[in-house]
Amino acid sequence: MKLRFEHPLWRRWAPVLVQKLVQGYLRSCSTEEAISPATRELVLSGRPVLYTAWHCHLLFPLTYARHYYEGRPPLALMASPSRDGEFIAEAARGLGFEVCLGSRNKGGGQALRDIADYVRRGHSCGVVADGSRGPARVVQKGVVFLARLAQIPIIPLAVAARWKKVFDTWDRFELPLPLSRIAIMAGDPLWVPSKARGAALESLRMELEARLNDLCNQSRGYFASAKKISRNP
Repeated sequence: MKLRFEHPLWRRWAPVLVQKLVQGYLRSCSTEEAISPATRELVLSGRPVLYTAWHCHLLFPLTYARHYYEGRPPLALMASPSRDGEFIAEAARGLGFEVCLGSRNKGGGQALRDIADYVRRGHSCGVVADGSRGPARVVQKGVVFLARLAQIPIIPLAVAARWKKVFDTWDRFELPLPLSRIAIMAGDPLWVPSKARGAALESLRMELEARLNDLCNQSRGYFASAKKISRNP
């Protein structure tokens, strides 16, 4: 029997297949860290934080972040309410994440409030900075809104891979290849004051965008540099 992508059996079992593939091939990669001291101290403290990365780097950082959350509440993520987003949400739930569905055009405000509720219960969270449809490398306002609403610091992330496949998609999605060396990169925390509005909030959005782009640019030449890194314990 030939299964189409819309077929109920495919929709039911494909997320399970994705979970197994992600778990299997990411375990084959050696992982290194390039994390700012301030961010490492904050994450190890157990205080909730908001992780964010460009859409092209979304696969590995949050999967790896669970390394720091054994015995803690699971990370809460935001996914698009589209069919593709629901597929990703099912796979993410199977990997141990909590998922709230929402996007810029559909249910985004409620999803941000739902994630803020998770934060109040001690969960850290993750939101893709440029959303599910872009434009690429442009921070959407929802990230800084959530940081302001929940009063948690934003941790910008990026991924460097020695071997990777770059897809011809709107975000130029990067897929680290099996057996590759991977570096998780995390910049300094960015705080959004509760009173930030208008121009002040836009300035913070642009600051986050600059930090993410800087990390992304660093990731492209990471393994060509002689920078020392800390091994994954």
